[in-house]
Amino acid sequence: MKPVHVHEDAELHRELLSLACRSLDRRGRPDRASGSISVRSGEAVIITTGDLNEESLQQDAVMVDPSQGLPLLGETDWPPPETPAHLALHRRLPGRGAVVHVHEPRSLALAAAVGGAPGAIGALVAVVAPEPHGPSLLAGLPGHPELPDEAAALLVEGSGVFTWGRDTDEALSRLERIEELGRPLLPEHRARADAARVTVW
Repeated sequence: MKPVHVHEDAELHRELLSLACRSLDRRGRPDRASGSISVRSGEAVIITTGDLNEESLQQDAVMVDPSQGLPLLGETDWPPPETPAHLALHRRLPGRGAVVHVHEPRSLALAAAVGGAPGAIGALVAVVAPEPHGPSLLAGLPGHPELPDEAAALLVEGSGVFTWGRDTDEALSRLERIEELGRPLLPEHRARADAARVTVW
């Protein structure tokens, strides 16, 4: 493993990353993370593990080699299963400093609704299916050498939704935007709207 330059503020990055995860943790059970967030720190990438630290009540995070996804020397935690997709997005989106991943069913349904919509709205979510016999969660984004410029999110069917940004705030804002756009497109929302129109008439 070749040397990896780590930013001098790596510990600050780790703390900020853990705080950003609180937004994701509100989506699921109190004892379980609803996803993961990664940020660049020099050449390294820091990613939350999904484990709750019993003392700090914050998400643990691990610093990894961006080329292999392995923990750097001195790290005690192991990166989550979706790490390959985090790293693939960091490599393909060099101007983006943060990647967010969520796997709650509601988030997947909302992203799928947006991705299936026609026109410009549908283009906001790039929908891909994981290879049936390949690495989980798009180890190298197979078959998708470039994400469309207009894409604000990547939906890996059955696995999770990924958004990205210059920092965690922008990446989380993109996720919120996708979910907001998706709500009116869900079948139950359309059914309520149809029922309301019938009641008015």
